[in-house]
Amino acid sequence: MDSRLRGNDRTGSVPYDREQYKTMTPLRHTSHSEAETEALARALADQLPAGLVILLEGDLGTGKSVLARGIIRGLGITDEYITSPTFTLVNSYPEGRLPIHHFDLYRISHPDELGLIGMEEYLDEANVVLVEWPDKGDDWIPAHHLHIRLEYVQSHPDWRHIEMTAHGSIAHQVLQRFSSHDTTP
Repeated sequence: MDSRLRGNDRTGSVPYDREQYKTMTPLRHTSHSEAETEALARALADQLPAGLVILLEGDLGTGKSVLARGIIRGLGITDEYITSPTFTLVNSYPEGRLPIHHFDLYRISHPDELGLIGMEEYLDEANVVLVEWPDKGDDWIPAHHLHIRLEYVQSHPDWRHIEMTAHGSIAHQVLQRFSSHDTTP
């Protein structure tokens, strides 16, 4: 990936400002169940192109892994046991409509660990990359991405607020297509 698209280019530049590449008003959705969250993710997967990085942010238990599973299944992966790579750091699924790599950065102690596993290769333009706990990725996180934030709905324990924000032109196009095709409840 072109280093200019990462948050830092590893030459000492200032980390990118998330708002700098924001290209449209965020899309917001309230999911009423885990099944609805997965259905929303499957519908989003229909719009994904190769080369997109998707950041999944939210507290423990908000449904980041459920959303990731829906995207992975929406790309044609039929594996019954799609799980978060909490202990393996990355799970790869090359056999779907697009190759997809699912990262869970919760347990890394320093962003340099991503360089040791070859993160640059995963960020190839042929792949879709999902990243849970992106704040731990520091300058490995591309400035151009789709950011999805999940939050609890205090009055309803099974409900989640889901906010999708495009950062860059590819993510912008994805959200435009998704919003015009979204048929989730």
